Amino acid sequence: MDFDTTLVRTNADRAIPTVILRTEGKKPHRPRGRYRLVIRDASDAHIARREGLPVFPVRDEMVTMLGYPMKFPTIIVVPRAARSAIESHLPVVEFLSERAVYNPRIEDIMIAMLRFDLLAARALIHRNLDLLDARYLAKRIYQEDLEEDATRVRLHELLPFSPVGEALPAQAIDKVDRANLPRGVLP
Repeated sequence: MDFDTTLVRTNADRAIPTVILRTEGKKPHRPRGRYRLVIRDASDAHIARREGLPVFPVRDEMVTMLGYPMKFPTIIVVPRAARSAIESHLPVVEFLSERAVYNPRIEDIMIAMLRFDLLAARALIHRNLDLLDARYLAKRIYQEDLEEDATRVRLHELLPFSPVGEALPAQAIDKVDRANLPRGVLP
């Protein structure tokens, strides 16, 4: 999927900033030009999001504020259908649900982390159970076909879904979780 000129215009016929677009050349006998969305950093993702394009950045500060201190490059979340139109050197996570990219909830951040780092996702879910809609999170795990990954880190003990496959030993997960407790003031 490539963006064409109809997607390059937004409300009030305002053009999307060309800093985040790369021209892909026109196909023969086609009236519209083709573009690729170029995401170099979180600010590019915010520009694209502001313009209504299906991009959602997950930054390490978000994860730290949710109680799991870690550093990682910004993760770019995009719908699977739009992945081929997006160019980035940052880690890209694909969601089957386009709605979850346009209107992400805290549970969708957990799903993105489940695709990126299983143990961090478990710690985030465990530390934020009171903020989460457990049924919605379990539904999203099924939607994104992440049952095996969720089972591996024993999320079936925290969420209402049936385990699939083998789980890591509980002692190993507890040891990792205890080693990454939040310290000091969170940003």
